[in-house]
Amino acid sequence: MSYDLYVIPEAFDVDAIHAWFAERPHYRDDLYSNDDTGVYFMVSVATAADEDPEGMNAPYVAFNINYFRPRSFALEAEVEVAAFLARFPSRIHDPQRMGDGPYSREGFLEGWDYGNRAACRVMAEQGVERPLAADPERLAAVWDWNYRRAGLRAEAGENLFVPKIVWVMPAAGADPEPAITWTFGVATIIPESLITRVVLVRQERPKLMKMFARNTDPKFEYKLIGVEGGIRIAGIERGEIDGRPALFTPQTGPLEMQALFSGVWSKPEFKVLAPEAVLGRDVVDGA
Repeated sequence: MSYDLYVIPEAFDVDAIHAWFAERPHYRDDLYSNDDTGVYFMVSVATAADEDPEGMNAPYVAFNINYFRPRSFALEAEVEVAAFLARFPSRIHDPQRMGDGPYSREGFLEGWDYGNRAACRVMAEQGVERPLAADPERLAAVWDWNYRRAGLRAEAGENLFVPKIVWVMPAAGADPEPAITWTFGVATIIPESLITRVVLVRQERPKLMKMFARNTDPKFEYKLIGVEGGIRIAGIERGEIDGRPALFTPQTGPLEMQALFSGVWSKPEFKVLAPEAVLGRDVVDGA
């Protein structure tokens, strides 16, 4: 099930359309896929005079955004639709909400929201496992950070790592929580207001017999800690990035920071979740 929007440019220059998609980031063939946010959707350029199930005659450009997804999929797709319409004056056909137009951001998001809620109800009625849920405002804030991560990296400079925020399940059956990775020896920005967990990463200590051998395939260990109890230690500076409070970890720090990465770590029980696996609690509870 998907939200399908058909865009019919006034002047259908197929070469110019393909060139525009090729120049924009995250497009490859008929797929938009953003590694930072996990958002993906299909885009097809139809040039043949065949009819599709909606009765649309080519040529047109179709944007197809899956349902049963977090709202970030619609938010990011809308940016791309709006950019296309700004470049290519077009009329639209929206079988879900806006009909034959005019196009609006509000109409697009309302239509997708309505269809997504309906899809979640259908899935629930068919006995599909209830999706994981999180606060919708936190989901939107996490998506916004990841969506603008490239710009944040430029703002931070080459010597600071800007992590992607991921959703983790701390233990089997637990609610999903937002987290970032902090690797020992890597100066990292920690957006403390957006996350509740930090995944510490260190290189696995070599066994005694391999201590002096050349390590061409390093392995890593992971430890999940909470923001409140684990990272507010001496040697970590407080500041802001993009107007949000953040912690700035040094590359090498005081003993207290080194102690955080020391000791014996047990095998981690947490699980990193796919971005599409965590929906807004308002949508899940309404299904």
